[in-house]
Amino acid sequence: MLKNSVLFCLLSVFLFGCKSSSEKGIATVCLTHEEIKLSEMMVGVPGSIQRLGDGLLIMDLKSDSVLHYVDLKEKKYVGKFGAVGQGPDEFIHLGRLHPAQGKAVYGYDMSKLEMKVMTPDSSGIRIEKVRFDSSDRWAFDVIPYGQNRFVANGCFGDSMFAILDSLGNQVDLAGEYPYKDESEKTISAQNRALAYQGILRVTPKGRLAFATSMSKMLFLYGIQEDRLIQRKVIIDSYGEYKPDTSGGEGSYSVVHNGNLPYCYNDLSVTEDRIYALYSGRTYKEYGLAEFECAYIYVYDWEGNQQALYELDIPLLCFCVDEQARCIYGMANHPDPVLVRFPLP
Repeated sequence: MLKNSVLFCLLSVFLFGCKSSSEKGIATVCLTHEEIKLSEMMVGVPGSIQRLGDGLLIMDLKSDSVLHYVDLKEKKYVGKFGAVGQGPDEFIHLGRLHPAQGKAVYGYDMSKLEMKVMTPDSSGIRIEKVRFDSSDRWAFDVIPYGQNRFVANGCFGDSMFAILDSLGNQVDLAGEYPYKDESEKTISAQNRALAYQGILRVTPKGRLAFATSMSKMLFLYGIQEDRLIQRKVIIDSYGEYKPDTSGGEGSYSVVHNGNLPYCYNDLSVTEDRIYALYSGRTYKEYGLAEFECAYIYVYDWEGNQQALYELDIPLLCFCVDEQARCIYGMANHPDPVLVRFPLP
């Protein structure tokens, strides 16, 4: 019996890469990557990645074109799309890419205050403007949801989240930017909004997740009949920052403590799970490599941690394809490469 138990433990380590050490009693599962070699693709700085049709759409933060498209079925690089500029199919400051059940990808340009939808076609990617009229410069990210409704993260008075209509009118507001004590509470909502920026995701059934980058926080909401209902807030750490007034009256900026770890850099959600890409690196020690994340926290929508994945190569951005049972991501190796992790 003892011999069989030892053999089972050894097989578990070999097949799944489990470590016995964990937090909250959750075993850490080590995932090993495989590189998807695409010799023609050259990405400057990967910012976001999502499944689209038979392939992957990758956002580039440092290129003359914002988007790259990869055909996974044919295993080839299709090309780059979406030039930087003021034109109707061009971008200035595109935020996160948001999936629409694999059939389309949405993105909000916060400089042009425009919502774009990207769909695959015979030439590669078609880019169209979504009817959404807004003049709100404090909307950091906007995601279409339902009929003529949009979910946004930003600074809406004292609120973190909003449901907007197609004219940009506020239908509902929810959430208050956090503060750890009375001193932080006196900081303006605009500066706290900048200090607690993060990643917003919404599922087709109206589940909302928001994870902060400069502190370890996770906010879970539900959308019911144009109302945002708070389900759970998990606060593991607060930010340390100072408002920067060097820009003069009417300008807002904050300076973070570079000795503290960078936290969540990306989110991927399904109707059952929340996958949060976590760094834990500090700017003081790693510089810009603090954005490279070697951990993925997995939660259910009740806020219970289900798993912790440790990646053998850190990622800048990722998406989870539960149907294919894998994770796709972009990593520096040392230049940006596309990688795939099979899910256990």
